[in-house]
Amino acid sequence: MTMTVTDITTPETERLGEPVLNRIRERFLAVAETATVGEALSHVRDSDLPKGQSALVFATAPDGTYKGFVRLSMLIRSADTAPVADLLEGEGLPVAAGTDQEQAARKLQKHDTALLPVIDDDGRMVGVLTFDDAMDVLEQETSDDIYYKAGIGDLLKTQDHIRSERLTKGPIWYTVRLRMSFLLITLVGGLIVGGLIDTFEDVLGAVVALAIFIPLVMDMGGNVGTQSSTIFARGFALGHIRAEDFWRTAFAREALVGLAMAVVIALVAGTVAYVWQGLPNDIPQLGIVVGVALFTSVFTAAMLGFLMPYMLVKLGADHAPGADPFITTIKDFTGLLVYFLMASWLLGVST
Repeated sequence: MTMTVTDITTPETERLGEPVLNRIRERFLAVAETATVGEALSHVRDSDLPKGQSALVFATAPDGTYKGFVRLSMLIRSADTAPVADLLEGEGLPVAAGTDQEQAARKLQKHDTALLPVIDDDGRMVGVLTFDDAMDVLEQETSDDIYYKAGIGDLLKTQDHIRSERLTKGPIWYTVRLRMSFLLITLVGGLIVGGLIDTFEDVLGAVVALAIFIPLVMDMGGNVGTQSSTIFARGFALGHIRAEDFWRTAFAREALVGLAMAVVIALVAGTVAYVWQGLPNDIPQLGIVVGVALFTSVFTAAMLGFLMPYMLVKLGADHAPGADPFITTIKDFTGLLVYFLMASWLLGVST
């Protein structure tokens, strides 16, 4: 009778289309096809295999050729002297070692067994695919199918990997050139925002307290935009955000999240502005100005945090270094524009 062989270590990284051989466990329970039930049960009792790998006992010929399997539950209910050969099933269950891992996993799922025998070209057992490993394969394959149905499989599996490697390990000049190309957008945007502040210089001069809340309007929007873009990047890479239903699910959800955050932040900051600077300086409208500006900045940043990287991905651009500069520029301009327009209107100061 044959017994178990040594363990193998499951590879940490799997590639689509890999043979099932790279997923198998090489330890399994096997007895000679001439063994009795009592001898098979003795092997089970002496085994240190986990229960997931002890649910089936395989029968093999003297040369290791697969003959079938018997379930542990069937062995327990049978007489010790009964031949294992009379209890065998699963004649057509084995898969070849070169079979695609997804096909093997789906066969295991279809036959509803705990283990799938894997054989070599000569029909000898070389290992088993466990149910847990099969479910991992199917989950991996399903995620990959999502990427390709969305038309971004190559982008996520190839382009993004290449871009990341070039940004972290490639020529320094490439990294500087790529990142600077996007940072120049922020530079231009900053000059535009500076021009906006200059346009409302009279408003600032008339109500000095307005200057106190400019960093708050800009920084809060920036933090929210960074949060959103990071969440998008991770969700997109893991398949939780799909391009095919982006607008209906992911973007709509982020709109609700951004709206809720904008309302809370606007109410809190507006109240603080009213109590801190509005009442002491006899400009109670300041609370409304700060609240509305922050609402606009936060809500806009949340939307852009999902929208900008999505658009860059669809355009085939690298969203990692490219999304945040656009988000920063747009939310700063819109937030401050609303801030100064509201101030000039509610406080009665002309520009």
